[in-house]
Amino acid sequence: MMNMETQRQIPAVDLRLTLIDAAQCFHWVETERGFGAVFEGSAVWLRAGEDVTDARLRRYLDLDRDYSAIAGEYADIPFAREAFAACPGLRVLDQPPWEALFSFILSANNNVLRIRSLVYALSRAYGPEADGLYGIPGPEALAGATEEALRALGVGYRAPYLIETARAVCDGFPLDELRDMPYEEAHARLTALKGVGDKVADCVLLFGCGHAEAFPVDTWVAKLLHAWFGMHGSRRHLARMARERFGTHGGILQQFLFHAVRTGAVKL
Repeated sequence: MMNMETQRQIPAVDLRLTLIDAAQCFHWVETERGFGAVFEGSAVWLRAGEDVTDARLRRYLDLDRDYSAIAGEYADIPFAREAFAACPGLRVLDQPPWEALFSFILSANNNVLRIRSLVYALSRAYGPEADGLYGIPGPEALAGATEEALRALGVGYRAPYLIETARAVCDGFPLDELRDMPYEEAHARLTALKGVGDKVADCVLLFGCGHAEAFPVDTWVAKLLHAWFGMHGSRRHLARMARERFGTHGGILQQFLFHAVRTGAVKL
Protein backbone atom coordinates (compact mmCIF):
# COMPACT_ATOMS: atom_id res chain seq x y z
CA MET A 1 0.00 0.00 0.00
CA MET A 2 1.29 3.46 -0.87
CA ASN A 3 2.27 5.78 1.96
CA MET A 4 0.74 9.24 1.55
CA GLU A 5 2.12 10.64 4.84
CA THR A 6 4.51 13.15 3.24
CA GLN A 7 4.72 16.76 4.34
CA ARG A 8 5.94 19.13 1.62
CA GLN A 9 3.59 21.78 0.29
CA ILE A 10 1.86 21.57 -3.10
CA PRO A 11 0.03 24.89 -3.47
CA ALA A 12 -0.54 24.32 -7.19
CA VAL A 13 -3.43 21.85 -6.77
CA ASP A 14 -6.79 22.31 -5.08
CA LEU A 15 -7.81 18.78 -4.12
CA ARG A 16 -11.44 19.58 -3.39
CA LEU A 17 -11.88 21.43 -6.65
CA THR A 18 -10.09 18.77 -8.68
CA LEU A 19 -11.45 15.60 -7.04
CA ILE A 20 -14.93 16.61 -5.87
CA ASP A 21 -16.29 19.80 -7.40
CA ALA A 22 -15.12 19.75 -11.01
CA ALA A 23 -17.34 16.86 -12.22
CA GLN A 24 -14.53 14.92 -13.86
CA CYS A 25 -14.64 11.98 -11.44
CA PHE A 26 -17.31 10.85 -8.99
CA HIS A 27 -15.85 8.34 -6.55
CA TRP A 28 -13.56 10.35 -4.27
CA VAL A 29 -14.92 11.17 -0.81
CA GLU A 30 -14.01 13.93 1.61
CA THR A 31 -13.88 13.18 5.35
CA GLU A 32 -11.92 14.40 8.36
CA ARG A 33 -9.11 12.14 7.13
CA GLY A 34 -8.85 14.03 3.87
CA PHE A 35 -9.78 12.98 0.34
CA GLY A 36 -10.02 9.22 -0.09
CA ALA A 37 -10.46 6.69 -2.86
CA VAL A 38 -9.43 3.19 -3.84
CA PHE A 39 -6.54 3.70 -6.23
CA GLU A 40 -5.06 0.70 -8.04
CA GLY A 41 -6.51 -1.63 -5.41
CA SER A 42 -5.33 0.27 -2.32
CA ALA A 43 -6.89 2.96 -0.17
CA VAL A 44 -5.34 6.38 -0.72
CA TRP A 45 -5.89 9.41 1.49
CA LEU A 46 -4.71 12.84 0.37
CA ARG A 47 -4.71 15.98 2.46
CA ALA A 48 -4.49 19.57 1.30
CA GLY A 49 -0.98 20.94 1.59
CA GLU A 50 0.78 17.57 1.53
CA ASP A 51 3.04 16.59 -1.30
CA VAL A 52 2.37 13.69 -3.63
CA THR A 53 5.55 11.82 -4.51
CA ASP A 54 4.13 8.60 -5.95
CA ALA A 55 4.59 8.81 -9.73
CA ARG A 56 1.25 7.13 -10.45
CA LEU A 57 -0.68 9.62 -8.34
CA ARG A 58 1.24 12.55 -9.78
CA ARG A 59 0.22 11.41 -13.24
CA TYR A 60 -3.38 10.87 -12.10
CA LEU A 61 -3.53 14.41 -10.69
CA ASP A 62 -1.63 15.84 -13.67
CA LEU A 63 0.79 17.55 -11.30
CA ASP A 64 3.71 17.77 -13.69
CA ARG A 65 1.96 19.70 -16.44
CA ASP A 66 2.67 23.44 -16.68
CA TYR A 67 -0.78 24.97 -16.36
CA SER A 68 0.63 28.49 -16.37
CA ALA A 69 1.99 27.84 -19.85
CA ILE A 70 -1.38 26.50 -21.01
CA ALA A 71 -3.15 29.57 -19.61
CA GLY A 72 -0.66 31.64 -21.57
CA GLU A 73 -1.69 29.93 -24.81
CA TYR A 74 -5.17 31.43 -24.38
CA ALA A 75 -4.18 34.75 -22.85
CA ASP A 76 -5.68 36.65 -25.78
CA ILE A 77 -9.16 35.34 -24.88
CA PRO A 78 -10.70 37.41 -22.06
CA PHE A 79 -13.08 34.64 -20.92
CA ALA A 80 -10.23 32.14 -20.81
CA ARG A 81 -8.15 34.50 -18.68
CA GLU A 82 -11.10 34.86 -16.29
CA ALA A 83 -11.67 31.11 -16.10
CA PHE A 84 -8.04 30.26 -15.38
CA ALA A 85 -7.93 33.01 -12.74
CA ALA A 86 -11.15 31.73 -11.15
CA CYS A 87 -9.91 28.12 -10.84
CA PRO A 88 -6.24 28.40 -9.85
CA GLY A 89 -5.94 24.94 -8.30
CA LEU A 90 -7.86 22.94 -10.90
CA ARG A 91 -6.14 20.04 -12.61
CA VAL A 92 -7.54 17.82 -15.37
CA LEU A 93 -7.32 14.24 -14.16
CA ASP A 94 -5.66 11.41 -16.04
CA GLN A 95 -7.80 8.53 -14.77
CA PRO A 96 -7.63 4.86 -15.74
CA PRO A 97 -9.70 4.67 -18.93
CA TRP A 98 -12.11 2.06 -17.58
CA GLU A 99 -12.92 4.25 -14.57
CA ALA A 100 -13.67 7.19 -16.85
CA LEU A 101 -15.75 5.05 -19.21
CA PHE A 102 -17.77 3.53 -16.34
CA SER A 103 -18.42 6.91 -14.74
CA PHE A 104 -19.37 8.81 -17.87
CA ILE A 105 -21.77 6.14 -19.12
CA LEU A 106 -23.56 6.74 -15.82
CA SER A 107 -23.34 10.52 -16.36
CA ALA A 108 -25.62 10.55 -19.41
CA ASN A 109 -28.72 12.68 -18.72
CA ASN A 110 -27.77 12.92 -15.05
CA ASN A 111 -26.70 15.53 -12.51
CA VAL A 112 -23.53 15.36 -10.44
CA LEU A 113 -25.15 14.32 -7.17
CA ARG A 114 -27.04 11.53 -8.90
CA ILE A 115 -23.93 10.33 -10.72
CA ARG A 116 -22.00 10.20 -7.45
CA SER A 117 -24.84 8.24 -5.86
CA LEU A 118 -24.87 5.69 -8.67
CA VAL A 119 -21.10 5.32 -8.69
CA TYR A 120 -21.16 4.69 -4.94
CA ALA A 121 -24.02 2.17 -5.16
CA LEU A 122 -22.34 0.13 -7.89
CA SER A 123 -18.94 0.36 -6.25
CA ARG A 124 -20.34 -0.89 -2.96
CA ALA A 125 -22.14 -3.77 -4.70
CA TYR A 126 -19.44 -4.82 -7.18
CA GLY A 127 -16.19 -3.00 -6.45
CA PRO A 128 -13.19 -3.69 -4.22
CA GLU A 129 -13.21 -2.48 -0.61
CA ALA A 130 -10.22 -1.03 1.20
CA ASP A 131 -10.09 0.90 4.47
CA GLY A 132 -13.80 1.60 4.39
CA LEU A 133 -13.69 2.87 0.80
CA TYR A 134 -15.27 1.24 -2.25
CA GLY A 135 -13.44 1.19 -5.56
CA ILE A 136 -15.00 1.37 -8.99
CA PRO A 137 -15.96 -2.16 -10.12
CA GLY A 138 -13.84 -3.64 -12.86
CA PRO A 139 -15.29 -4.74 -16.18
CA GLU A 140 -15.17 -8.40 -15.13
CA ALA A 141 -17.50 -7.72 -12.21
CA LEU A 142 -20.03 -5.84 -14.30
CA ALA A 143 -19.85 -8.25 -17.23
CA GLY A 144 -21.40 -10.87 -14.98
CA ALA A 145 -24.11 -8.61 -13.57
CA THR A 146 -27.74 -8.74 -14.64
CA GLU A 147 -29.82 -5.85 -15.88
CA GLU A 148 -32.29 -6.46 -13.07
CA ALA A 149 -29.57 -6.15 -10.43
CA LEU A 150 -28.22 -2.92 -11.88
CA ARG A 151 -31.69 -1.43 -12.30
CA ALA A 152 -32.39 -2.24 -8.65
CA LEU A 153 -29.43 -0.01 -7.79
CA GLY A 154 -30.97 2.86 -9.77
CA VAL A 155 -29.01 2.61 -13.00
CA GLY A 156 -32.16 2.54 -15.15
CA TYR A 157 -31.81 2.40 -18.91
CA ARG A 158 -28.01 2.57 -18.61
CA ALA A 159 -27.88 -0.99 -17.20
CA PRO A 160 -27.50 -2.82 -20.54
CA TYR A 161 -25.00 -0.21 -21.72
CA LEU A 162 -22.75 -0.89 -18.73
CA ILE A 163 -23.03 -4.65 -19.07
CA GLU A 164 -22.43 -4.73 -22.84
CA THR A 165 -19.52 -2.31 -22.59
CA ALA A 166 -17.96 -4.28 -19.74
CA ARG A 167 -18.26 -7.47 -21.81
CA ALA A 168 -16.71 -5.73 -24.82
CA VAL A 169 -13.72 -4.68 -22.70
CA CYS A 170 -13.39 -8.22 -21.32
CA ASP A 171 -13.54 -9.54 -24.88
CA GLY A 172 -10.64 -7.39 -26.01
CA PHE A 173 -11.90 -3.88 -26.76
CA PRO A 174 -8.60 -1.91 -26.93
CA LEU A 175 -9.38 0.48 -24.09
CA ASP A 176 -5.78 0.86 -22.96
CA GLU A 177 -4.64 1.54 -26.53
CA LEU A 178 -6.87 4.57 -27.05
CA ARG A 179 -4.25 6.86 -25.55
CA ASP A 180 -1.85 6.15 -28.38
CA MET A 181 -4.41 6.34 -31.20
CA PRO A 182 -5.08 9.51 -33.17
CA TYR A 183 -8.01 11.38 -31.65
CA GLU A 184 -10.45 10.63 -34.50
CA GLU A 185 -9.73 6.91 -34.43
CA ALA A 186 -10.01 6.70 -30.65
CA HIS A 187 -13.29 8.64 -30.71
CA ALA A 188 -14.73 6.37 -33.40
CA ARG A 189 -13.77 3.27 -31.42
CA LEU A 190 -15.48 4.56 -28.31
CA THR A 191 -18.70 5.65 -30.00
CA ALA A 192 -19.05 2.14 -31.41
CA LEU A 193 -19.73 0.97 -27.85
CA LYS A 194 -23.32 0.74 -26.67
CA GLY A 195 -24.36 3.86 -24.76
CA VAL A 196 -21.30 5.93 -25.68
CA GLY A 197 -22.17 9.07 -27.61
CA ASP A 198 -19.95 11.92 -28.73
CA LYS A 199 -19.88 13.76 -25.39
CA VAL A 200 -19.24 10.63 -23.29
CA ALA A 201 -16.47 9.59 -25.68
CA ASP A 202 -14.84 13.00 -25.40
CA CYS A 203 -15.03 12.86 -21.60
CA VAL A 204 -13.36 9.44 -21.62
CA LEU A 205 -10.66 10.64 -24.00
CA LEU A 206 -9.98 13.82 -22.03
CA PHE A 207 -10.17 12.48 -18.47
CA GLY A 208 -9.06 8.88 -19.05
CA CYS A 209 -6.87 8.69 -22.14
CA GLY A 210 -4.73 11.80 -22.14
CA HIS A 211 -6.28 13.35 -25.25
CA ALA A 212 -6.05 16.97 -24.14
CA GLU A 213 -7.59 18.14 -27.41
CA ALA A 214 -10.89 16.32 -26.75
CA PHE A 215 -13.61 18.93 -26.16
CA PRO A 216 -16.75 17.58 -24.45
CA VAL A 217 -19.81 19.68 -25.23
CA ASP A 218 -22.73 19.66 -22.80
CA THR A 219 -25.43 22.28 -22.25
CA TRP A 220 -23.11 24.68 -20.42
CA VAL A 221 -20.33 24.38 -22.96
CA ALA A 222 -22.73 24.77 -25.90
CA LYS A 223 -24.04 27.98 -24.32
CA LEU A 224 -20.59 29.47 -23.78
CA LEU A 225 -19.45 28.55 -27.28
CA HIS A 226 -22.53 30.34 -28.65
CA ALA A 227 -22.22 33.38 -26.40
CA TRP A 228 -18.47 33.95 -26.35
CA PHE A 229 -17.16 32.53 -29.59
CA GLY A 230 -20.11 32.81 -31.99
CA MET A 231 -20.13 29.08 -32.67
CA HIS A 232 -23.42 27.48 -33.75
CA GLY A 233 -24.63 24.05 -34.84
CA SER A 234 -25.03 20.59 -33.41
CA ARG A 235 -22.95 19.57 -30.42
CA ARG A 236 -20.81 17.37 -32.66
CA HIS A 237 -20.20 20.36 -34.92
CA LEU A 238 -19.43 22.59 -31.94
CA ALA A 239 -16.91 20.07 -30.61
CA ARG A 240 -15.17 19.91 -33.98
CA MET A 241 -15.03 23.70 -34.31
CA ALA A 242 -13.71 24.00 -30.76
CA ARG A 243 -10.93 21.47 -31.42
CA GLU A 244 -9.94 23.41 -34.51
CA ARG A 245 -10.10 26.76 -32.72
CA PHE A 246 -8.38 25.82 -29.45
CA GLY A 247 -5.91 23.16 -30.52
CA THR A 248 -3.78 20.75 -28.54
CA HIS A 249 -4.88 21.82 -25.06
CA GLY A 250 -8.46 22.73 -25.92
CA GLY A 251 -9.89 20.12 -23.58
CA ILE A 252 -8.01 21.59 -20.63
CA LEU A 253 -9.34 25.03 -21.54
CA GLN A 254 -12.82 23.49 -21.79
CA GLN A 255 -12.66 22.18 -18.23
CA PHE A 256 -11.75 25.60 -16.86
CA LEU A 257 -14.47 27.33 -18.91
CA PHE A 258 -17.04 24.67 -17.99
CA HIS A 259 -16.40 24.86 -14.27
CA ALA A 260 -16.19 28.65 -14.18
CA VAL A 261 -19.51 29.05 -16.00
CA ARG A 262 -21.31 26.23 -14.17
CA THR A 263 -20.43 27.73 -10.79
CA GLY A 264 -21.07 31.33 -11.82
CA ALA A 265 -17.44 32.39 -11.36
CA VAL A 266 -17.55 33.73 -14.92
CA LYS A 267 -20.88 35.00 -16.21
CA LEU A 268 -22.34 34.11 -19.57
